Parts: sequence; C-alpha cells; structure tokens
Amino acid sequence: MTEYWMKDLRERAPRVHCITNYVTAGDVANLVLAAGGSPIMAQGRREVEDVTSICHSLVLNMGTLEKRTVKAMLLAGRRAKELGHPVILDPVGVTSSSYRRQSALGVLEGVKPDIIRGNESEIRALEQALRGLEPGNTTGVDASPAGGEAERLGAVRALAERTGAVVVMTGAADLIAGHTHIYRIENGSPMMGRITGGGCMLGGLLGAFCGSVFLEERESARKAETAGRESAVQGIAARSDGASRKTAVRIPRERLEAAAAAAVSAHGICGETAEACVRRTGAGTGSFRMYFMDAMSRLDDEALERGKRIEIL
Repeated sequence: MTEYWMKDLRERAPRVHCITNYVTAGDVANLVLAAGGSPIMAQGRREVEDVTSICHSLVLNMGTLEKRTVKAMLLAGRRAKELGHPVILDPVGVTSSSYRRQSALGVLEGVKPDIIRGNESEIRALEQALRGLEPGNTTGVDASPAGGEAERLGAVRALAERTGAVVVMTGAADLIAGHTHIYRIENGSPMMGRITGGGCMLGGLLGAFCGSVFLEERESARKAETAGRESAVQGIAARSDGASRKTAVRIPRERLEAAAAAAVSAHGICGETAEACVRRTGAGTGSFRMYFMDAMSRLDDEALERGKRIEIL
C-alpha cells in the first residue's frame, strides 16, 4: 500500500492531545502544526477526558512530572483507549528518580500505550524497571549509550515484548521494534541534540502521524459498518439507536509501526535540512531550531521518500 504521509496528514488534520512538559510545550505544538496536525495542550484533570474525546491521538510526556499530571495522564489515557485512539508515552528522564519510574510503570499498567518513545537510557531503564531492577545509570534526560548495536536491539525488542507497544529508541541510529518488523533509521543531525525538546517534538509528531492513521481506519470502519447495515434486514438496519452508536476502531499494529518509522524519518530529514541551512549561513543553534520548524512545514511526500534512510532488519 502506497502511503502519502504528509499529504494525508495535512488533509485529515488530526487533533493531537498533548499532556506534555512546560519546557517544550510551545515547540511541540508548533511542530504538530507545521506537520499539518492540530495540537491541544490540555492537562487539567477536570477536562482531559473531554479533550481526549474530541481528539484523534494522545501524547503523554513525563518531562516535568507532578502528581496531578500523572492523574491527568491516567484519566486521558484510559479514555483514549476506550475510543481506540493511539497513545504515545514519552518517559522523559525515567532514569532520574524512583518517582518517575513508578509513575511510568503506573501509566504502562493503567493505559497500555501503543507507542513508547525514549532515548537509549530511558528505554533500558524502563525495561529494567518492569523486571524490578534499578537502572544502571542516572543520566537525567540525556542518553548514556551503554553498548553496541546488538545490545540496543536487545533492549528495544525486550521492552516491545514486555509491553506489547511499538518501541522507538532514538540515537545516532534510531531503532523501532514492533510486532512484525525491526526498523533501523539513519536520518538525523547531531545538532538535534543541541536544542531543548527534540525528543518531545518527535513525540508530538508521532501523535500527528498516528492520529492520521486513526482517522483513516475510522473512515474505513464506518464504511464497512454502513455497508453491513445496508445489507442487513431492514428492521434491524433502522434501529432507533443506530445513529448514536460509535464505530469501533482497531488500528493494525503494522500500521502503527509504519507510522512510527515515517514520523522518525521525517523528523530526522528535517534535522538534516536544518543543519544544511545552518552550515550555509554560518548560524547557530537558535537558527537551527527555526530552520527545523521551517523544514517540517515544507516537507512533502516526495522529499520524505527521497530522503528517508530506513532499513528493515
């Protein structure tokens, strides 16, 4: 199946509910907008379920964690799962404290996210925590590479198997472990690690791509449901409560894997484009951020197809 990721995303304009950290909320919202999505940055406990209900995906980012935020994540996450919305968890800094680890484990158990995105240290720490172990490092929000390619593959596979989620491990080469494939993606720029929020923005972008897939699957389900009703007995098809029933949506895991790979590659391509602009102009990291956002707003499917460096292992 041919995917027109950027075209479809911009035409569908999925609403992405982001419960994210205050350090990078503006950047996340702007990147979702640049990609073609519509961000809603709501985290009050009294409204998160309602907001989730009108959106098409949910991003849970633990960057600036508080007790009330964890409660909001659980409320929104459970509502999203009821509706079939894809949920993306970003366990930022899970190596930093036992409170973060326990909170992340609570979200994993209470929500069962569809995608988990983290750097190598965060993915390793989360997988270790699920086994009742303390993390081997305390690096805060920064990655601390602990092994070679085989060790990284082992860690990302292990977390995917334990959680049932598609796991995205970012690094010099990004790894994605799903149920059917392991992807290795080599798009990106070292300068992406020199600005705040690169990973958080990727979480929002994953929400936008997965939200677009949700809308496509929902439309397909509605068409199938309509066809089924039209072929049924007239009396059953005309039930009075038919208009109020919600169409069930189940996104195939392979579609989530593909969406994650496309989002990670798009994110990296925009980093490469921004770095080229910086080198050409002699600018610095502030301009890199601006060029990165510009690149996302101009990215199309031709550029994505031409620039992606994705290997299926």
